[in-house]
Amino acid sequence: MTSEPLQSKHKRLPPDERRRQLIGCAVAVCAERGIGRTAHAAVSRKARVSVPTVFHYFPTRGALIGEVLDEVQRFFLEIARSAHAAGDRAQERLTEHGRRFLAAASERPDYLRVWLDWSTAIREETWPGYLAFQEQLVDIVADSISRDPELPGAQGFNSRDAARLFVGNAHMAAMMYFAPDSGIDLDDHIRRTVALLLGNSQER
Repeated sequence: MTSEPLQSKHKRLPPDERRRQLIGCAVAVCAERGIGRTAHAAVSRKARVSVPTVFHYFPTRGALIGEVLDEVQRFFLEIARSAHAAGDRAQERLTEHGRRFLAAASERPDYLRVWLDWSTAIREETWPGYLAFQEQLVDIVADSISRDPELPGAQGFNSRDAARLFVGNAHMAAMMYFAPDSGIDLDDHIRRTVALLLGNSQER
């Protein structure tokens, strides 16, 4: 008795839904195995579809990984844009950004794991994309800081430098998130980091 194709055992999805499902499974595989070890066969097992189905949507490994990284980038850029869209002061917006980042880490840890892996893939073909992604985050944060009327005119203060430090600190916060026994209060860490970056050590 011959076995049916894997996808015939499950509800057939419209192409857009199937594509989204496969990207979600690919993100999970990248989080488990690492970007460098993710391939079509592993995604097919996660999605419980045939390997040719995955190849149909992503003809090459580069296309598959590119979609994963585009999805992770979209996810974190949307967090940044929404966090910096409101609030009167830069301190409020940066603190909100940090808190949403931590909430996302809790709700979607696979995205955080892929982002961390991406950040260390210096010799991979994915590295230029990571640098461009980080510059987009810096642009969002720097613009948010520069909108605070009390900060841009301060002597020696540079909004872009502060933005780079803020974005860089996210990497440390992510590592601390995956070290739950560190005893560090990450919410307090965010608040103190923002106050330090903006040159204000006093509580507001």
